[in-house]
Amino acid sequence: MERRAEPDWDEIFMQAALQPETWLDALDALARHTGSSHGQLIGVGGAREIPFNLVTNFAPGLVEHFAEQGWGAETQNFRVAASNRHVERGYYDPVLHEDHYDAVMPGLASLEYVEWCEEIGIPFGCQTNLVIDKFGVIGLATLRNRKDGRTTADQRKRFASGATAARRAVRLQEKIEGEQAKLMAGAFDAINVSAFIVDARGHLLAHTSGAEALLKSGDVRLAGASIDAAGAPLTLGQAVQALIVDDGFDHVRTSLPVRRNRPAVIIEGFRLPRRDWSLGKLPHAILVASGPKRDRSGVALYLSAIYRLSPAEADIAVRLFEGKPRTQIADERGVTPETLRGQIKQIYLKCAVDGEAELMRLLAPVLG
Repeated sequence: MERRAEPDWDEIFMQAALQPETWLDALDALARHTGSSHGQLIGVGGAREIPFNLVTNFAPGLVEHFAEQGWGAETQNFRVAASNRHVERGYYDPVLHEDHYDAVMPGLASLEYVEWCEEIGIPFGCQTNLVIDKFGVIGLATLRNRKDGRTTADQRKRFASGATAARRAVRLQEKIEGEQAKLMAGAFDAINVSAFIVDARGHLLAHTSGAEALLKSGDVRLAGASIDAAGAPLTLGQAVQALIVDDGFDHVRTSLPVRRNRPAVIIEGFRLPRRDWSLGKLPHAILVASGPKRDRSGVALYLSAIYRLSPAEADIAVRLFEGKPRTQIADERGVTPETLRGQIKQIYLKCAVDGEAELMRLLAPVLG
């Protein structure tokens, strides 16, 4: 049988790092090249912003069922158990496969996950760890049914080749995500806004020079990786928690008392639009100690920093908030009504709202 040509894994996975929505395509290419039904990228560990589980050709309900059953524990999951056994021995990224699964199955506390894998057709496969760090683990795998059979040495070699590129891509995407907070802080510095940017754990990722002044004065204190200060009706720590919990608030407001008879500092906190998944290092919320300049340029830059709106989209959002009709906005901006409609749809998408009324409620704390 003629050996299939090796794909350019660097090109395939680097594209995924730059365009995360294409990760499923990259995983599907890896699955097909190794004769597997499914490709998987999974992130686990309490420190990751959004634990994720991307699986190709898989019903979403199956992924949700896996999470609901708590089958990520090594006492239940032979894949996790095999990985942990090797990590404990100092082997962090070998390619593990069915032989390793067979070795740990007798020690499982329950066979429910094993039986479920058989039922839905993923009893076989191979895997490796791409990242093991303080945020948790990112793993790459192929999942196979009985028809696919157990992996062969050649298929595992192909998988390892793809995994090398996937590991570089994950590191690149983490770097890109990690830089976003710094870029955001720079944008706020440009419009003289004092801001703290935190991740989904409430840990400080970046802050502006104005925020640094609050830290140096002692008005805001840094405890480990978290910020806090006395305040009413919420302490700064409570405001952060309100923004990061699952059922928390999109916007909070509190007042911090300051020393030496200076005026109180008003803190406005904003939860950023949530993405479907990330590798765990995206900014999650922003807390600002001074609002934008009330000129149109300052406010537009502020909205661009928070919601990733383009300058044109930010300007349109401001005009909508001012109550201008769409025909007037289109005329003032020199665009067709159809173009304006498309721009407004993009604003809704980036701000994660369903319509103009919801957009107005979202913008009110900034522009009101």
